[in-house]
Amino acid sequence: MSTKIKKISITGLRGVQKTIDLPLSEKSILLYGDNGTGKSSISDSVEWFFNDSVSHLSGSEIELKDAMRNANLNSPDVSSVEMDFSKTSFSSEKTLSSKKGKLVTDYSNNSTEFNQYIEKTKSENLVLRYQFLTDFIDKTKGDKLKSLSDVIGFAEVNKTKEVLKKAYNSIKSEIKNQNYEAQINTQKEIQIQKIGATIGVEKNLFEKLNEIITPLKLGVAIKSFNDIDTVLKLLQAPANTKVLNELRFLENSKNALTTLKNEIEILNSEYEKYFIEFNKIADDVQGIMQVFFAELLKAGGTVIEKYHADETCPLCLQPKEKKELLKDIQKRLKEIEESSKKKAIFDLAKQTITKFSAERIKRLDILRSDTQYNEKPFEPVKKAIDDLVLKFSAYEKAGNEKVTSGNKIPDAKGLKLKDSDFTIIDSLTSKIVDIQTKLTKDNNAITYSNISSAKEAFQRIKKFEKEKKVLEEQRSSMETIYNEFVKKQKEGLENFIKTFSGKINEFYQFMNPGEQFQELKIVTIGEEDELNGITIQYKYNGSWISPPQKYFSESHLNCFGLSFFLASVIAFNKENKFLFLDDVISSFDSNHRIRFANLLFEKFADYQIILLTHENEWYQYVSQLAKRKSWLINKIKWSDADGTHLEDKSTDLKEIIETNLAKGNVDILGNPIRKYLEHALKDICENLEVKVKFRFNEVNEKRMPDELLNELKSRINKSSNELKEQMPVIDRIINSNVLGNLLSHDNPFSPKLGDLKAFWADLNEMEQLFYCQEAICKKPMVSIKNYDTVAKKIRCGCDKTKYEWKE
Repeated sequence: MSTKIKKISITGLRGVQKTIDLPLSEKSILLYGDNGTGKSSISDSVEWFFNDSVSHLSGSEIELKDAMRNANLNSPDVSSVEMDFSKTSFSSEKTLSSKKGKLVTDYSNNSTEFNQYIEKTKSENLVLRYQFLTDFIDKTKGDKLKSLSDVIGFAEVNKTKEVLKKAYNSIKSEIKNQNYEAQINTQKEIQIQKIGATIGVEKNLFEKLNEIITPLKLGVAIKSFNDIDTVLKLLQAPANTKVLNELRFLENSKNALTTLKNEIEILNSEYEKYFIEFNKIADDVQGIMQVFFAELLKAGGTVIEKYHADETCPLCLQPKEKKELLKDIQKRLKEIEESSKKKAIFDLAKQTITKFSAERIKRLDILRSDTQYNEKPFEPVKKAIDDLVLKFSAYEKAGNEKVTSGNKIPDAKGLKLKDSDFTIIDSLTSKIVDIQTKLTKDNNAITYSNISSAKEAFQRIKKFEKEKKVLEEQRSSMETIYNEFVKKQKEGLENFIKTFSGKINEFYQFMNPGEQFQELKIVTIGEEDELNGITIQYKYNGSWISPPQKYFSESHLNCFGLSFFLASVIAFNKENKFLFLDDVISSFDSNHRIRFANLLFEKFADYQIILLTHENEWYQYVSQLAKRKSWLINKIKWSDADGTHLEDKSTDLKEIIETNLAKGNVDILGNPIRKYLEHALKDICENLEVKVKFRFNEVNEKRMPDELLNELKSRINKSSNELKEQMPVIDRIINSNVLGNLLSHDNPFSPKLGDLKAFWADLNEMEQLFYCQEAICKKPMVSIKNYDTVAKKIRCGCDKTKYEWKE
């Protein structure tokens, strides 16, 4: 069930000095007030309640809390807006009070459910003001996309897409970084050297090793890796353990360094890329730093375009044409966009070189952890490996250098790897040959070395293949996910925009029937999986036109703004079923105003609408429609004593009158009794369809009580003998000297307390004729709307109070 408002109570906020109560009971309401009466105090308070901000009060020179609090309040006074909703768990009061010299806000409802409701509501469109009608149209193509994306959640979808893309690229980078092919080929070469074949299947490895050990008659058949370990134990003798360990270290070092040597080209290429990108960024640090000012510049452009009227820069106050300022901002934003692209390329190069370096250091660290590494005979090997670690560390350090530090990184030519960095490989080969030659007489030792190395090579191949397979499967899966995500994202966005555009066009055409602007729609701008912006198109004389400002008048632009807002309400407002429209038709011509009113009543009948206006003619038109739809109607007033307040209702006046009658305060009762009489007579005459002489516009609303009383009496005389019997009470009111004084604005009014009490008693007695007194009656007003066509009677809703009636 969607949420609607049962009651709004505002105290001490904006123009409201005392308290305004709007007992809406989930109904729509039309509120009229002249300019300056403080109508927007209502929409401001509601917007502040939900968002802790007010769109037209945002600005560096405005302190919102001070702006929200009524200026006439004393320091101890508490400002507040209380909202009761159809879902009672959402109801809350938001207060603004002074504590220790500072204004602080607080909600009376701190439940998780309420907090979640407020958070959801922040993404909904609830308040529209005239000054923001064309806000969306006036944005740049990119800002239009951002604005729409933020509301529909597309920005979050884009973030998800970027995460997927980053994950996909990270896996690709990892596969490239590990260089599995080179590492696997190195191990295959070891297999060829040791057992004369490259073997990738366990069964084939065991068969080959059995061929090798058969002549030795060890009494063991190799069927598993445990069997290989058993064979190695039989072949290993204490005398050759030291030599075999040395041989193993030399061979491992040679293999690792050979793999690195084979990677010289790719390593140098990656560092070269990074070196170039680093210097590009370093040469344009200021440009890259501007990336962080993008949002500030966009906000500045909006301020200059909408609010800054002077031909000066609002920051430095130097003379500058407004057009030139905006042109400069757009130029800088374009430069920032290019800088952002450069930064993305640089970040990728930086990430690659740091990962490459760390992985190669890790490989060399395995050699450095060997027990043979620090032995004196292997000092040349140690030096060569340490030198390589230093070089890769220099790569890594360069990769971690902050481009904004002002420091240079080593030149690619000076730091790059060379064949001369690996001359130790030749020495390692010679040492390996020497040891193997010495071991030729010890067949068991040679066999041990060959089988041990072949086993390790096989296991490393399997390890690399497994890692590669896992990463490739991840890459393939991530690529599939990414491509499907992009596909669905496009489909989803296009479907949404198609539906959304359809609603905008529907509402626009409703307000502009038969005009040449047709098929308004929002279209995306971008290629492949990149979306750069959106724009608005429409057909004009059979041709597609963009943007709307090209041919639209101000009234047409505002119609589009209204259509966009209302379509947004339908598309995005999932929690709330109410909206505030604050003076949105100020620049509309009469035809568009009428069509807009009809649009609200026809297309948004199930929404609760709080409609505020200062346009009297439009108010008169809408009020007729509103009455038929059971809307509430009221007027907003302003006075020095009360600030912004609602026109007195009969229920309020009754309490005032009865209180002052009880106290004997005669002097202040004139106006309240006259207003109460007018309210009562208007309701009675409307429900009995009492006909009065036609008058234009608001004069119709200013019928004098004596005119209504006489026409009511005439209507009763013609239609109801039962009510005619009650005529004396109406005659007493008509003939009362109190009524004469109430209607005379030129004479002083000084009735006696007894006269006022008698008049008030007669007025209550007359009211009771037309209002059911049963507490359970939900429609107490006796009305022709409840006419019993069989019994020929008018009646109340519960059928308790009724009178015969001739049509």
